[in-house]
Amino acid sequence: MTRCLLLIVFCLVATVRFAQAQSVRGAERVEFDSLERSGGRPIRLFGWFFAAKKNASAKTPAVVALHGCGGLYGRDKDLNSRHRAMAELLQQEGYHALFPDSFKPRGKESLCSEKIGTRDLTSSNRRLDVLGALNWIVTRPEVDGRHVALLGWSHGGSTVLSVNNRQLSEVAAHAVKPRAAIAFYPGCTAYLNARGGYRPNAPLLLMIGEKDDWTPPKPCIALHEKVGKQYPDDIFELRVYPDSYHDFDAPNAPLRVRKDVPNGVHPGQGVTTGSNPAARKLAYAEMLEFLRQRIGEKD
Repeated sequence: MTRCLLLIVFCLVATVRFAQAQSVRGAERVEFDSLERSGGRPIRLFGWFFAAKKNASAKTPAVVALHGCGGLYGRDKDLNSRHRAMAELLQQEGYHALFPDSFKPRGKESLCSEKIGTRDLTSSNRRLDVLGALNWIVTRPEVDGRHVALLGWSHGGSTVLSVNNRQLSEVAAHAVKPRAAIAFYPGCTAYLNARGGYRPNAPLLLMIGEKDDWTPPKPCIALHEKVGKQYPDDIFELRVYPDSYHDFDAPNAPLRVRKDVPNGVHPGQGVTTGSNPAARKLAYAEMLEFLRQRIGEKD
C-alpha cells in the first residue's frame, strides 16, 4: 500500500513539474506529441515558440532548432546564451523558431557525461520528436508550412542528420517535408557507416570545426564525399572552419577542456570546447544565406 501511495505521489509531482516548467523570456510555451510512444501512448513534449519580428502579418517560414547534449537552458533556467542568440537572430531575420525540449519531459537534464553506448535517449528517439514537432508547427496559422527548416547543434545536429535521411522509411513517408537542414558539429560516424546508407531528404548544410576533438571533422568529410559520389545531384554542402573546436559558435565561451565528457577522439581525456568569433560570424552568415535560398524565397 505504501509503495502504491509513493508511486501516486511521484506521478503527481512529475505532472506538476511538467505543467510548471520554467518560462522562457519572449517565447510561447507549446506542447505537442512525439511520434515515440511509451506505455502505448505518445510521449508528450513541450517547447518554446518564438514569433518572427518581420513579415509577421503574413504566413512566414519557420525553423525547428534542436539542442545539444546539454539541453536548452543556462544556469538561470532561461535559454542558454547560444540558443537565446539564435532565437533572436532568427526572429530578426523574419523566421519563426521552435525549440523543442527532448530532455525535461523525459526527466533528463543532460547527456554529455554519459558514454554513447549507454545512453537510453539517442538521435533515433529524437528523430521521432522532430517528426512530431513538424506535424505541430505546420498547424500554426502564422507558419508557412511549405517553408520549414531544421537546425541543430552537436547531439541536435546528429538528430538533424537522422531526421533528414530519406533512406529511413519513416522519414521518406512523413507528410511534412522540411526544405532545408543545417547541422552544427554533429557526430557523423553512424551515418557514414549506416547499413542502409545515407541520402539527404532536403538540402543539407553541415558546419564543423577543423580542430573538433568531440565530434571530429574527418567522418563528416568522408560522409560528404560518399554522398557526393552516390547522389551527385543532391545538395550537401560542408564547411570546415579553421582553428575551431566544438561549440565554436557559442557566444563568449573561453576555450577549455571538459573532463566530464567521456566520449570524443580521446575517450577519458576530455574534449575541447570554446568560441571562435570569426568562425561564428562566417558560419552564421552562411547559414542565413542557406536559409534565404531554401526557405526565405517564395516559390
